[in-house]
Amino acid sequence: MTSREGFGTDADYLRDKQYKDATNLNARIALHARFAQADEPWYPWLAGRVNWPEGGEVLEVGCGPGLLWTSIAPLLPHLRLTLTDLSEGMLDAARSVVDAIESIELVATRACDAQDLPFPDSSFDVLVANHMLYHVPEPARAAAEFARVLRPDGVLLAATNGPNHLDVIADIARQVFGWSSLDFVDRRFGRSNGGAILETAFGDVVWHDHPGRLVCDDPAAVVAYIQSSSAGLEADASQLAVLTQEVHNRFQSAGGVVTMTTDAGCFVAQRPIAASA
Repeated sequence: MTSREGFGTDADYLRDKQYKDATNLNARIALHARFAQADEPWYPWLAGRVNWPEGGEVLEVGCGPGLLWTSIAPLLPHLRLTLTDLSEGMLDAARSVVDAIESIELVATRACDAQDLPFPDSSFDVLVANHMLYHVPEPARAAAEFARVLRPDGVLLAATNGPNHLDVIADIARQVFGWSSLDFVDRRFGRSNGGAILETAFGDVVWHDHPGRLVCDDPAAVVAYIQSSSAGLEADASQLAVLTQEVHNRFQSAGGVVTMTTDAGCFVAQRPIAASA
């Protein structure tokens, strides 16, 4: 049986259940899309952390349904994009999205492990790892692969969360299920330890904070978020009933609007050691 923390890094579970298709991830994305408040929206902010070369070769590892590119394509020059993910279902969704973007040339989509990328050395100018390195069993091994496939002047954009991300949701899940999937993110690859992990493969690593919050007035959206997580997917009907009641209790006690922290940001890593060694 997979352990609670193991749900986050077990390739079979991630590929065949959690991310078999975009359903679970879309439930979580929807909460942010509807209720996030920040000085600058997440996707444009993320795109602004790096310089995108005209005609550049870009790799996204763990691309999910490809929503990043629909959001930021108007901000970017023409790019040649390669997408990878563990899940063929995610790649199917991403392919249909990116194929419709005129400014992006979709070079290839590959189902593969981030720890063993099927590309030659020094192949890419930019590598994007958007909220995925905490799903990798050995993040340092993935970082070494990222450094290997980046060109000497290439840049890695690695987004993740900190320990206080979605604090209210994490607290509700712990109360109902005894644990939250969010408990393990910062422990595996998060704001607290991601820099040290990336410094094993890159000579220049900088954290960029994206302060924000969620202000939510829809209990059903929070229930859907938690149900889509590993803790929620493993719950039985009685636990899900308790979850729904607990979420409604939280909203009632907060006057119908719940505010929670979004502890997110990204590392920008340059000077890949593998490329310069």
